[in-house]
Amino acid sequence: MLTVAAVAAATTAMAACTPTRESPSSSSAPSTAAADGKADFVFRNGPIYTVAGPDPWAKALAVTGTTITHVGDEAGAMALVGDKTRVVDLNGRLLMPGFVEAHIHPFMGAFLTSGLDLQLPTGADALAAIAKYAADNPVGPVRGFGWRVDMFGPEGPNRADLDRILPDRPAFFFAIDGHSLWVNSKALQIAGVDRNTPDPIPGFSYFVRDTKGDPTGYVLEVVAELQVVNAVEPISPETMAKLLASWTPKAAQAGITSVFDAGVPPIGEDQAAILELYVDAEKRGELPFRVVASYAVKGPPVDDTVAKMTEVRNRVNTELVQATVVKIVGDGTQGGYTAWLLEPYADKPDTTGGSPFTEEQWHRMIRDVDAAGFDLHVHACGEHTARVALDAIDEAIAANPPRERRHAIAHLVYVDDSDNPRFGKLGVIAQFSANWLSADPDTVTNMGARYGSPRKDLLYRPQDVLKSGGRISLGTDWPAAGYFSTYKPLDSIQIGVTRQLIGQPDAPVLEPADQRLSVVEAVHANTLGAAYQIRLDDKVGSLETGKLADLIVLDKNILDGDPHDIHQAAVTMTMMNGQIRHEV
Repeated sequence: MLTVAAVAAATTAMAACTPTRESPSSSSAPSTAAADGKADFVFRNGPIYTVAGPDPWAKALAVTGTTITHVGDEAGAMALVGDKTRVVDLNGRLLMPGFVEAHIHPFMGAFLTSGLDLQLPTGADALAAIAKYAADNPVGPVRGFGWRVDMFGPEGPNRADLDRILPDRPAFFFAIDGHSLWVNSKALQIAGVDRNTPDPIPGFSYFVRDTKGDPTGYVLEVVAELQVVNAVEPISPETMAKLLASWTPKAAQAGITSVFDAGVPPIGEDQAAILELYVDAEKRGELPFRVVASYAVKGPPVDDTVAKMTEVRNRVNTELVQATVVKIVGDGTQGGYTAWLLEPYADKPDTTGGSPFTEEQWHRMIRDVDAAGFDLHVHACGEHTARVALDAIDEAIAANPPRERRHAIAHLVYVDDSDNPRFGKLGVIAQFSANWLSADPDTVTNMGARYGSPRKDLLYRPQDVLKSGGRISLGTDWPAAGYFSTYKPLDSIQIGVTRQLIGQPDAPVLEPADQRLSVVEAVHANTLGAAYQIRLDDKVGSLETGKLADLIVLDKNILDGDPHDIHQAAVTMTMMNGQIRHEV
């Protein structure tokens, strides 16, 4: 259990590593209350955790228009109370910054989770659920999300099992990591995939085949997945807009006030067309969080990366929505043997996985993107991918003019000991999905089999990055996961702190146990640390005078209690840009 003094000391130390920020100016007209110099909101009578600033704890806070105008003593806040000020009695509840999700896929999540949930114990359970769902929904394609690799043997799922249930309707089901797909024969037929169809990226994104060369119905990695999905059920802007609208209230309920969109399902090749749906929601006043989005590069060619990123940035650039980051899908996942390792897989020693890019393409792409002034965000499940990305960033820093860089490498299932200190040395953010960091069956069984000893006991090591002077950020990667898919930062924070599955206080702890984060470190990584990654730390991520009013109220103080109870905290209010987006 953390004492207030311990929290204050730890937070002060972390704040010392944070660059000095200038106070942002409000871009919105002042409210009626602000016109007379008074606040719109005053919060009092509860712990206020600022994350950074002169003091991590405050007694009261005031909001005027879109901006925090007082953080400190209660008398100073109450002096700003006018006839139209709403004084919020926290009554002991915790006020803290809104969560900043450093890696999430809102459109992909809304799309995938709108079908059948296959987060079930066995393959037989999945087939039974599919049969029932198809009977209850007799029209159109059947789709779902959430099956895990441990449901099937090493060859993966097979279309024959689906064909027995669905001989005449197309069906496709994404794995919980989002990097593989299970489809039936009808879906393959509609997509025109047969024994003569070339693999999009041979050896990386491909159609698994039987001894005769016919596709088995197991599809690996995004390019091949989209080849099937876009043929069976094309993703339209109208559909995605409706699905996004169904999820945004849930995001507000979870306390999310900013996101990094780490990749969208493209409409054809036009990723900006999806991102513009955020702008449409903003114009309607229906966007409850600010967005920094990415242009995703999933495979060659790479020569046009900067030009395409520039086009997307120019099309998507508003107060709440910006596209400024190049996302490189550098490898796949360990589950499908497509993560790029330094040494062979323990249970498949003839392969180390792979990447869609050659090392020459890696270096050229990162050098060009860095020279153009864009930030990079690299998907790197395998340690070889992390090393190549670090090498290329190191080379780009040497080749290009000095500037403030905010490059990030995400997932980092396993990183070689020699590479962990390089994050701090190169100023690269280590981006973790803390909800992956538990001793769950997928990590213990499947990851353990893939890596073998000693690597299997050295997975997910955020403390090694922090102790060497590096920065970390947290994001759920929703809907993708290894075992537990969630978009709720409180879930992710708890697992990052305990390295245990939620709901089982005596559950096994993922080794190395000394890689557990403190609550202070996890909260920082999901607020100011994530804001730093996406260049919003001058505006949000902490409660400081002059920053934008992105804040949440929790019904319990997660910094002073049993870490196993963090996920039980309820978000009773979410404010973004000075506007209440959720309240109970």
